[in-house]
Amino acid sequence: MCTACEWASHLSSFGSGKVLNRRTILRAATVSAVAATASACARQPNAGANANADFVFRNGRVYTVAPAQPWAQAVAITGTKVAYVGDEAGAMALVGPHTTVVDLGGKLLMPGFVEGHIHPFLGAFLSSGVDLQVATREEALTEISTYAREHPDGPVRGFGWRVDMFGPNGPDRADLDDVLPDRPAFFFAIDGHSLWANTKALDIAGINRGTPDPVPGFSYYVRDGNGDATGYILEVDALLNVVNAVEPISAQSMLKLLETWLPKASAAGITTVFDAGVPPIGDDQESMIGLYADLDKRGALPFRVVASYSVKSPPIDDVVARLIDIRSRVSTDLVNVNVVKIIGDGTQEGYTAWLIEPYRDRPDSIGASPFTEEQWHRLVREVDAAGFDVHIHACGERTVRTGLDSIEAAMGVNPERDRRHSIAHLVYVQDPDGQRFGELGVIGQFSANWFSADPSTLDSLGDRYGHPRQDLLYRPQDILRSGGRISLGTDWPAAAYLSTYKPLDAIQIGVTRQLIGAPDSPVLSPVDQRLTVAEAVHANTLGAAYQLRLDDKVGSIEVGKNADLIVLDTNIFEVHPPDIHSATVTMTMVNGRVRHQL
Repeated sequence: MCTACEWASHLSSFGSGKVLNRRTILRAATVSAVAATASACARQPNAGANANADFVFRNGRVYTVAPAQPWAQAVAITGTKVAYVGDEAGAMALVGPHTTVVDLGGKLLMPGFVEGHIHPFLGAFLSSGVDLQVATREEALTEISTYAREHPDGPVRGFGWRVDMFGPNGPDRADLDDVLPDRPAFFFAIDGHSLWANTKALDIAGINRGTPDPVPGFSYYVRDGNGDATGYILEVDALLNVVNAVEPISAQSMLKLLETWLPKASAAGITTVFDAGVPPIGDDQESMIGLYADLDKRGALPFRVVASYSVKSPPIDDVVARLIDIRSRVSTDLVNVNVVKIIGDGTQEGYTAWLIEPYRDRPDSIGASPFTEEQWHRLVREVDAAGFDVHIHACGERTVRTGLDSIEAAMGVNPERDRRHSIAHLVYVQDPDGQRFGELGVIGQFSANWFSADPSTLDSLGDRYGHPRQDLLYRPQDILRSGGRISLGTDWPAAAYLSTYKPLDAIQIGVTRQLIGAPDSPVLSPVDQRLTVAEAVHANTLGAAYQLRLDDKVGSIEVGKNADLIVLDTNIFEVHPPDIHSATVTMTMVNGRVRHQL
């Protein structure tokens, strides 16, 4: 791969409103010279490649995502790498007796999707029970009752209820006791941050009047006037106490569930994932992350994985040491662990997101964070000093501000380096802080499938925020206009209204800000925050790859990069935006190996 080609995509990001220092000005001065040669370089076979390609894709449209050459006619693959991108004649010149020539028949070839924030293990676990993505509490109870009759043994669990199904105090165990008086049951909310449990489950877990809350004011058991637990449980520490008592999570059971999802991921076009936090077995995250490495060693892992070490509450003393230890034990060709995930707050629905101004419907509360500001600064500073990136869960605007403050403070005391810190979710961000993403080089990580004007968003977030805040939710364009970068990830299984692991779903909602399947439904304000198809695709390919430090390997179709490609039966750049989700992935390739094909 020539030097000009290698640097072209990186240099193209300079400018766009960013604050330039002397170094960036000198680098930017080379852009025009590099761009003049980049297209030609991209068309050359990979240096040292075999004379004949293993695959040639022809007779379709190729969207490369590469700034220097966004569209091409044909692509050749040799081994695990892209060997040629250009016109059809050049690709066909590499055809030999053993080359597989793929006639695209007008289909769209593009990079595989890079999921910038997803939870494969948790998603496989939660989606295996009762699906409670229904409209009302009554419908949810009916689904639970039906499922229990059809599955007469063991605990009953499920996923998908929303807070708008209940009153302001959330769900109550009494409703579950009516349909499940003798079997333990627990059900995760669609946001993944709260639990609805019956009396039997609470008894097994030993939750009573004297049980202390794991993180008072943040992760706790909601109680009635007598101090008894109502069955509504907030945040990870508290809910895991119930889950692990009723149906303990084991590595092998989770692996079996994950293996049922892996083909679905490939069918959705996913070629790389950022696992933004595995469910721990006790306090052991390595056992779960190590399952990815085991799958890779036996050739059964169909995508790349960047995993994170999660910090959900104090203490924070040995975070870097634990990350380094796990990384040294787990890393393989497809699996790496190089990010610290900080769960900085909860969700607006559970009043655990950390706000700057109080909740409109609970004016005595601004939510909470499990960390003090001193702990915030120390944790980010130590991770940054060790050369790793932080990925911050931040639903509330105070968490966003505190995360940015902590990153800025770390940059002020630690040596200059290539930083890829990211802040995720960004439900509402105050205007001065939106501009800081570009200034600090922090990546705005969005779950675009949360962007729809659905009943949960309009009602629940409307109740929590009120005007004008409820009209200023999810603003990726503000970050782009600041000169910043964005990435997309579904956050599956967590969601606001539609739980999906399919990037095409998220891309469509990011473009339309409407519910899927309802083209005449309301558009979420502000309307000017809608992404173009190109912006959404970039955020779910090269943008997310940049976040994960994989942009030199994947995220675009360029000579010398890994052959992580997908074929769509529909050109999503030409269809009516509400139809993007209807496109079908007909082929998924990772490292030059076909992992899915119709």
